[in-house]
Amino acid sequence: METRVVIVGAGETGCELASRLGKQHQVILVENKIDCSARVGDPVELLVLDQTIAGRRGVFWVRGDGSSRLVLDTLHDPDANSALVAVAGDDRVNLEVGRLGRETGFDPVVAVQHDTTNAELYRQHNVTALDRTRLLADQVERSLRAQGAVVPSGIGLGRGELVEIRLLNASPVLKRPLKDLAPYRWRVAAVFRGEELIVPVGDTELEVDDRVLLVGDPRVLSTVVEYLRKGTPQFPRPYGPNVVTLEPTGEDRGLAEEAEGLACACGAAHLRRGLPGVEDNDLDNETEPLTVPMCKGDTRRGTFSAPGLEHSDFTARVMRQRPGVVVARASGRPWYRRLLGLGGGDADLCDRLRVPVLFARGKFPYRRVLLTLSGSGLDIPAAELAIDLTRQLEAGLTAVNVDLPQYISGLSEEKAHEEVEPIRKLCEMYEVPIEYRHHEGNPVRHILAETRSHDLVVVARRFQRRDTYFDPDVSLRIARGARCSVLVLTVHPGE
Repeated sequence: METRVVIVGAGETGCELASRLGKQHQVILVENKIDCSARVGDPVELLVLDQTIAGRRGVFWVRGDGSSRLVLDTLHDPDANSALVAVAGDDRVNLEVGRLGRETGFDPVVAVQHDTTNAELYRQHNVTALDRTRLLADQVERSLRAQGAVVPSGIGLGRGELVEIRLLNASPVLKRPLKDLAPYRWRVAAVFRGEELIVPVGDTELEVDDRVLLVGDPRVLSTVVEYLRKGTPQFPRPYGPNVVTLEPTGEDRGLAEEAEGLACACGAAHLRRGLPGVEDNDLDNETEPLTVPMCKGDTRRGTFSAPGLEHSDFTARVMRQRPGVVVARASGRPWYRRLLGLGGGDADLCDRLRVPVLFARGKFPYRRVLLTLSGSGLDIPAAELAIDLTRQLEAGLTAVNVDLPQYISGLSEEKAHEEVEPIRKLCEMYEVPIEYRHHEGNPVRHILAETRSHDLVVVARRFQRRDTYFDPDVSLRIARGARCSVLVLTVHPGE
């Protein structure tokens, strides 16, 4: 897929950047004040842009307001990798360009930051900000360390052949010896772990948060960087390779269709349907593939005879299907279990299976995913699951936090929003845009209201969580009352 880079601001920085990128990409300079055609690029009319430069690389410039949504909509190419760079001389302009660029669909969005006090605003809009002051200070510091010699801003040949990345916890190279990677036209040159420099050898193993210096052919290094840094989305494979349904009363068409869509979209190995009174298919001998058009892998379908939840062999029978996610219908609680604060069948199901349970509502594909926050240690594992699934399905992600009213909780405005900060940082690392919503009042009521505009909710709960009137199991109450599907992650002790 071709890459289109839109640069808003045709001053010295914008023109220099365009001239560097124009040899490999289609670069569009946007400026509404000056004519920069004498310096770089060919002029193009905005209204006939796509017809004029379709399939062409090089530098082109258009006269227009880069902080206009209409202009950015016209410049964004949904059939290409569309990146946006804001290099205007005013942070107010760059912030507006970045905000609208994110809403339009540009990714990545990068801006030059002129005032360090605006860092928080850039972060809120999910814009990668390059602090001009710090970049200059870093350059001067390196020059002083080099005894006054001029240190070029581009390292090596300045063509992207030397790159530093930070490894995330989804990286596929963690805890693997470098000699197992079999690199071709690239190498790991150094590893920085905390304050320590590690000169790598074949047996060196990489860890989360390692800063890894790579050297290689620029034509392959960008792909290598993306894979090594954060890997590819894995859901449901961290738990198991298969999507497994539970249909205890017989064929459930809506549930099966949702499970089939999820299995195909995530590239699961098998869709295993648990039905009463059917023969078990040997996983290794199944030959009937799924035929959903968007199937990412060689996903195949099969069946197994699923006993009822009350059966002593239930857990072992289901887990033999190697589920990565179990798809079921939510059920209610008998009155006596509600009275005693005990969970019903939903709680038993989540506690007995050490995999996420999807309570289906027949709403697939998932275009909008809702992540619930509680301010507890459950937020991070829930967020990691939601981010992985969001990346896998190319969906939008919203986080919602519900607190007691301020006059009861006594929380300041700053404290009330603390829960979302680590989630924002996690999303930034995986380059997943996130929308945040905060409410005060009853968490179940507010979250259920949010489910009306979403397709999937991701919630986390603790193993054997009691559910009383004064201390409810919010996750399972949402699973029973939501208007959309709910994915419940049960966190066991020690996890």
